[in-house]
Amino acid sequence: MCSLFLMFIMEHKKLVEYLSGFITERRRELFERVLEQRTRYITVVLEDIYQPHNASAVLRSMDCFGVQDAHIIENVNEYRINPDVTLGASKWLSLVRYNTSRDNTNKALQGLREKGYRLVATTPHEQDVSLPGFKLEEGPVALLFGTEMRGLSDKAMSMADEYLKIPMYGFTESFNISVSAAIILYHLKDKLSQSHLHWKLKPEERTELLLHWLKKSIKRSDLLIKEFLSR
Repeated sequence: MCSLFLMFIMEHKKLVEYLSGFITERRRELFERVLEQRTRYITVVLEDIYQPHNASAVLRSMDCFGVQDAHIIENVNEYRINPDVTLGASKWLSLVRYNTSRDNTNKALQGLREKGYRLVATTPHEQDVSLPGFKLEEGPVALLFGTEMRGLSDKAMSMADEYLKIPMYGFTESFNISVSAAIILYHLKDKLSQSHLHWKLKPEERTELLLHWLKKSIKRSDLLIKEFLSR
């Protein structure tokens, strides 16, 4: 199995080098700089977000702060992207949708827990931790965000391992979801970058992601790949 995996990675590296010949050197350098800051140590879970503006703003913040994966739960509401808000951010991210189960929330959260993520609900709670005191060193984090009106479902709240809140000092009790996501991601990514944690992508993850980006960037990349594989 190990030898097959290595062969798979080597083949993809060759394909990456081939496709890189169809973009500028400046573009390739940009990809490498962005990959250097990408992480899966932090991931985002969005449960039933229905306003396209908010949904898209979260994706834009994720790309800006280098958080690669968005897990999108669609129990009731379809997750719609507003291209005028994302400004293309969604094509650089990995979007995982959960909409085929009777209990999409359970499927998504249980899967993340099995991968080693701590499920952290971003909502005020009697056992919550304030953002400045949150400890990233205790393990990878899946941040759970709920609907604009009702917040997270009872199911998501009951499955959460921890609860996180943003300190506020005014009369308003909560931030808009897109603002909350931006504040939390900025704070945690900055803290992560200054830590000694192994938060960067593995070499094989970088290769896979770079290949994905090249496919997105090159016109008719499918034909070029077919030509390459036929050699």
